[in-house]
Amino acid sequence: MKHKLAIALGALTLVGVSAAPASAGGAEHSFLIEDYDNYEPFAAGDGPCVSWPGTFHEVRSGGYRLVAPPGGQLAGEFHVNGVIDGRVELIPDDATLPTYSGTYREKVNGVVTALTDEGDVSRVAQYRLRSTLRGTDGTVVDLRLAGKLTLNANGVVVVSRDTFSCG
Repeated sequence: MKHKLAIALGALTLVGVSAAPASAGGAEHSFLIEDYDNYEPFAAGDGPCVSWPGTFHEVRSGGYRLVAPPGGQLAGEFHVNGVIDGRVELIPDDATLPTYSGTYREKVNGVVTALTDEGDVSRVAQYRLRSTLRGTDGTVVDLRLAGKLTLNANGVVVVSRDTFSCG
């Protein structure tokens, strides 16, 4: 999940505040669309909430609204808010084991601000999601993920904190 957030923030680095169209006297708005479909294999013990090897399949769609409010705390500040709808599947390599699938809604918010006299920029974002995955055998797995990601002006991650749990 963190990987996709880093891609979105990297895109914001390239887009910058200029992504928002000019507006006289009010907030400036722009929208960045996310459309993602990926399969990632994992080894035994490395998969989310399961002990067996398999594939993590994720489909995401939604977007991020970029808002440059007038009178922000710092010149050039803009906010990123987004909602991503997703579908997750945990597909075991062993066909006798259950496949788990479910949906989620991820909420993302962040602020882009200039922090130093040299014009260095930090991008800070938080995200959280929760999904109940139902197995083909009737069992249930609850996924919970929350995190914070901060990138410096060069797009280098300086803070990356994820909290992942299963229920």
